[in-house]
Amino acid sequence: MADETQVQEAQQTPVENTPVKADLTPQEHLVPKSRFDEVNTKYKEVQGQLDQLLTEREQQEKQAKEQQGKFEELYKTTADELTKTQDGFKIVNGRVEQLETVINGLLEAKLEGIPKDFHDLVPGNLTPEAKLEWLAAAEKKGLFGSKQEQPVG
Repeated sequence: MADETQVQEAQQTPVENTPVKADLTPQEHLVPKSRFDEVNTKYKEVQGQLDQLLTEREQQEKQAKEQQGKFEELYKTTADELTKTQDGFKIVNGRVEQLETVINGLLEAKLEGIPKDFHDLVPGNLTPEAKLEWLAAAEKKGLFGSKQEQPVG
């Protein structure tokens, strides 16, 4: 019996839907001109604000990139200066080592010219340059001068 009621409802449904389909023809929804103008002006205002915000954002991004570019330039110049300074340091350091060997050689030569008894008089806490200067000053004053025998009579 349930099957028969479903069949009858199925047969009745198309008949009932036929007049409804005739009523469902597309109808035009009319909007008052004042309401359309109001919505349209609001849309244009919002669109203008959106465009303005987008252009401001693009400008800010461009400025950020420009500043980042400046930082990159500063980094590159600083890196170049660092390499130049390091190269200069290496050159100067090599020159200092050469001069130290020369000064040590001169100091050893001066010390060889002094009798070994007087080696204790040379201060040990001085740098090689200061020792060399001290020895030169001491020789000028005759501290290490050899005693010459003068005839007494």
